[in-house]
Amino acid sequence: MHLYELTEIYRNLMDLDLEEEELESHLKNVEDEIEVKADNIAKVLKEMEGDRDSLNTEIQRLMGKKQSLERRMDRLKDYLEESMRAVYKTKFKTALFSFNIQRNAPSLRILDESKIPEDFYRIEKKLNKKELKEALKKGLYGDAAELVQGESLRIR
Repeated sequence: MHLYELTEIYRNLMDLDLEEEELESHLKNVEDEIEVKADNIAKVLKEMEGDRDSLNTEIQRLMGKKQSLERRMDRLKDYLEESMRAVYKTKFKTALFSFNIQRNAPSLRILDESKIPEDFYRIEKKLNKKELKEALKKGLYGDAAELVQGESLRIR
């Protein structure tokens, strides 16, 4: 039986007009089955946590491998460019590829930031939630925000 079915049976039992002993007996049976389902779900969750941790480890390993590959690619490209410049050969074609050392789009290099007008700055408005929570605990700004206490399932 599924957990949702057990939950529905439990709710229906509460609505029935049964004697106290009979009701307790039925509820106890349903509660026991719900606990078994909960244990099984917890086992599945633990297995999924292990899979997630393994995947995170593999992601980190692959990211390291990717970064290493990108560094090797950059070194090879730099090596080729240096060699082309050394022999003053900035443009040529082969049967498979075309090679060309060309100008990039202009990039910005800041020499003295203090001399740049304020018009070129963007100011971001960001809410400091930590300080706002502290203010709310002190009874301030209750008309603007509220502290909400939620609940969540913890399995240990």
